[in-house]
Amino acid sequence: MATKTPIVILTGYLGSGKTTLLRRLVALSDQRLAIIMNEFGALAVDARVVAGKNIKIAELEGGCVCCSLLGDFEAAVKEIVETVGPDEIIVETTGLAEPDALIGDIQENLPDYPIDAVVTVVDADATVRFPSIGHTGRIQIEMADLLLLNKIDLVTDEQRRKAREMIRAINPAALILETTRCEIDPALIFGKPLRRDNRKEVHEREKEGHHPSMESFQLRTDQTLERDCFEKRMGQFPPQIYRAKGFVRFPEGVFLFNFVAGRSELISFPEENALGIIFIGEKVLSLQPVIEAQIAACAIPPDHSSDRS
Repeated sequence: MATKTPIVILTGYLGSGKTTLLRRLVALSDQRLAIIMNEFGALAVDARVVAGKNIKIAELEGGCVCCSLLGDFEAAVKEIVETVGPDEIIVETTGLAEPDALIGDIQENLPDYPIDAVVTVVDADATVRFPSIGHTGRIQIEMADLLLLNKIDLVTDEQRRKAREMIRAINPAALILETTRCEIDPALIFGKPLRRDNRKEVHEREKEGHHPSMESFQLRTDQTLERDCFEKRMGQFPPQIYRAKGFVRFPEGVFLFNFVAGRSELISFPEENALGIIFIGEKVLSLQPVIEAQIAACAIPPDHSSDRS
């Protein structure tokens, strides 16, 4: 079975802060990342550049790599996986790109590379000064699972509120986080446990009123679950849950469960994956018993079939 390497799509208008976010992800993530972007220089790459058939690769810190396209996008992604073996691939679009075409391309032509999340960085200051965001900016916001309203330190509270209302009107479903220099925990993007050393930063931002109280917990799911029941229950998750990701077993086999801002999917995976789901959201620790009960209700008793829906 082919390797199913997840892809994160990072978009946003020119100067919104995408490169700042990339630097943060490279510095804080404990995963091996491959970043596909147009310009190596934006990440201050000093390492030796190796050219392949469809990509140029330069090493970054912590085992991450930066990749620049030389050929076809689909071939380049496959070459990255074969050459580098990353845990996640981040595709940074240009500021003038509309990500819907890229999303469709990946879904149609790269079925073994599930889209983990679409992240859009929005410049709060530019949104206030130039409220006519145009067609491209609107599409970037519409397609997002996670919206970072960045540079809020450059606007007043009233301007920040108006900018938030503007992007919420365009995309009612996405999670909106207000940031300065894209300071968020990478776990929100990748579906990993929240970093312990991030708690002080989050607490300070809560006091300023710019950051929800994000928490995470892991739920073990060793039992085989009834798929119809599980799909029904995940549609009933409380709205405070922004992110959930992990592996579950159905009678048909093991599947990757990926949930982000109300969007969910189940993707068949090999048996060797450890079972369990990470849940991330606003004060979700208080919801843990409810979610555990919802999942437990879908468990199939050993040596029994289940007809529950």
